[in-house]
Amino acid sequence: MLSERPAHPAHPRLSRPPDPRAPVVVVGASVAGLIAAQRLAESDIPVQLYERTEPPGVRARTLIVTPELNRALGFSAEAATVNKVHTLQLYGRHRSVAISLREPDLIVERTALIGMLAARAERAGVRLAYGHEFAALEPDGDAASVAVRRRGTDCLERISARAVLAADGVRSHVARTFDAPPLPAVTVLQARVELPRTSDPGVGKVWFLPSDTPYFYWLCPESARTAAVGIVDVKPRQARAKLDHFLARHALAPFEYQSALIPLYAPNMRVTRRVGRTDVLFVGDAAGQVKVTTVGGTVSGVRGAQAAARAIAKRTNYGWESRAVNRELRLHWHIRNLMNRFRDREYDVLLQVFAGRVGRLLEIHNRDRLERVFWSMLAIQPRLPLLAADVLWRVR
Repeated sequence: MLSERPAHPAHPRLSRPPDPRAPVVVVGASVAGLIAAQRLAESDIPVQLYERTEPPGVRARTLIVTPELNRALGFSAEAATVNKVHTLQLYGRHRSVAISLREPDLIVERTALIGMLAARAERAGVRLAYGHEFAALEPDGDAASVAVRRRGTDCLERISARAVLAADGVRSHVARTFDAPPLPAVTVLQARVELPRTSDPGVGKVWFLPSDTPYFYWLCPESARTAAVGIVDVKPRQARAKLDHFLARHALAPFEYQSALIPLYAPNMRVTRRVGRTDVLFVGDAAGQVKVTTVGGTVSGVRGAQAAARAIAKRTNYGWESRAVNRELRLHWHIRNLMNRFRDREYDVLLQVFAGRVGRLLEIHNRDRLERVFWSMLAIQPRLPLLAADVLWRVR
């Protein structure tokens, strides 16, 4: 395990960087890694990014994200958007409700999004090296060097780093350098299916069936012809059987499966380390920057990456820069802890509430802006705090 000096999260300034001419080394060409790299390069900071796979390298998988993605990016992700969803249909065991979205959700192809971000990062001046895997983080005087290995060889390259950004996913190899425990995670398994001809490609669907999973099933239409139908589950070995049974009940035939391991945010998760005077910052999935209500981390990962880039460029504290996204993630964490205790009856009550004024708020404010509207929801609908109290009393 590397020796390290703890950062001081309460202080707004970081220590003097070891060598301002040295590059920031980014490990992982994820959405968060590429965004952070681009922002740093735009601040005239040299950046070298290393990705273990060769392009395209990213496994194809469609994501449903809110339009907040475009605002967070600062540009349109239209080129990576394959469809838009204007309505979310939510189902419990005995009740359903439709939420009409003022701004449609986006169905984004992850491979196309990462390709777009990689091109923008390179144009900003980021040096991208594909086929290089992280090998070690080594003390280098009073700073640190990152050792990377060209895949298929024994040759190591060592780069003296001004700072290190770990964007290498839920099972971060950089985190293992510090003997960090693995992040809590859930399995996401989805199947691509043909949509029935009568289906509306602008309607996404979510099913809350707590006897199957404490999370949910979903259907995201990718086009007028196809959709992704999936499950979020805490038991990866059982997810395939549950999903296949669900597909059969809905007369849907899978022609392709896609899976992922998604980290779960937890308060007080450690997202900074230090080797000498070199700061090591974790972003995106490597930092667990995921909304655990919906198990979505694209927008929050972008915001976390931008906060990390600001912290390095301005030599401020990462925790300080990311306080807004952390407040949002913490709220989702509290809600998920409650929802994991829901039974069918509680979901039926929740959907009944969503059919009224609370639902109209959700039509206007997307789930990446929950903090802005949460207290208004409680104020206009006293059944929500009563529902929470009932659940907490039952499981006490």
